Amino acid sequence: MKNSKLHFRLILVLTLAFAFFSCNQNSGPSYEKYLKMKDYTWDRFDQKFFEIPIEDTEKNYNISFVVRHTAQLKYNNLPVYIILTTPAGVEQIQEISVPVSDSGKMIAVPTGNIYEVSTVLWKGISLSEKGKYKISIENMIPKIQIEGIAEIGIVVNESK
Repeated sequence: MKNSKLHFRLILVLTLAFAFFSCNQNSGPSYEKYLKMKDYTWDRFDQKFFEIPIEDTEKNYNISFVVRHTAQLKYNNLPVYIILTTPAGVEQIQEISVPVSDSGKMIAVPTGNIYEVSTVLWKGISLSEKGKYKISIENMIPKIQIEGIAEIGIVVNESK
């Protein structure tokens, strides 16, 4: 009788430990924020800002830029200028072009009337200072107003 209770407890402990570690492995993004555009329009000189709090400096991270748009977006690519500023004020600057359509055919599968495209900006980046990292994003299309942009966002995940 004692032996079967011991086996039962051992199995229960192992099952709970497995469930606990499985849940922690898929805990989702470390940071995720989206900014809605008024009237689905992003003005040319309207910089968008994100603040990413970092406490764990031992890990590496993947930082992605997300664009949610409608079929009204009439460009194949969305060029953007991105600045990552560390808590100490050091800047990393990128100019990227996010593909959104191919000759008018949207690249992403829609959810309703919204298409979502994600581009990795920094893969496996070491954020070695505790504090708030700042990201500023500016669209580089020369037209004053870009129609069809619903939201932009930044997603930060631990690099595996």
